[in-house]
Amino acid sequence: MIYYGRALLYIPLFNSLVQAASINIAVGKNETTGGKGAGFDPSVIAPRTGDTLVFVFQSGAHNVVASSFRNPCTPSNGFESGVVSVSTHFEVDAPGLPTVNVKVNSTDSLWFFDQESDACDQGAVLAVNPTSEETADEFVANAIGSEGGTSGSATSAGAEPSTTGTSDTDGASMNGIRAFAVALGISFGVLSVM
Repeated sequence: MIYYGRALLYIPLFNSLVQAASINIAVGKNETTGGKGAGFDPSVIAPRTGDTLVFVFQSGAHNVVASSFRNPCTPSNGFESGVVSVSTHFEVDAPGLPTVNVKVNSTDSLWFFDQESDACDQGAVLAVNPTSEETADEFVANAIGSEGGTSGSATSAGAEPSTTGTSDTDGASMNGIRAFAVALGISFGVLSVM
């Protein structure tokens, strides 16, 4: 509190009051139509340190994989969600869809694609904290200009993501949920798999 003359002014410390946010990112949802499809919705986000990215897997088979700005459709040996398969009878954004949660440890730029959808070379990518030097539009253009290469694989760091979802009896299954945080989480401290 600051006293100013006879008036009492209260100036809160906004930084300490700001709570970390959870940012839902639909994997396998067309951002333009809102329906089932390839890509991410939203496809560009700007989380802060401490926020949690919640990858929500829509129907189909999906695998969120870290890439690089220059090579959007090639794994960077960083984060990989593992293949998550969800029955096609689930509607978009249905309750109880499987999720993988990842905590953001810095505001560095991150780049992702869905390795299972085979739509990276059509621009189905996710830009996290793009910059004015490396923009989301340029990242999409790099993906469209790529040959859709998906060679390479992530190296396991032994981390397991936090996952939720419906059981196999409900038609959704969690197949091989795993996370690799070598390049992003451990080496650079950008992501922590929860």
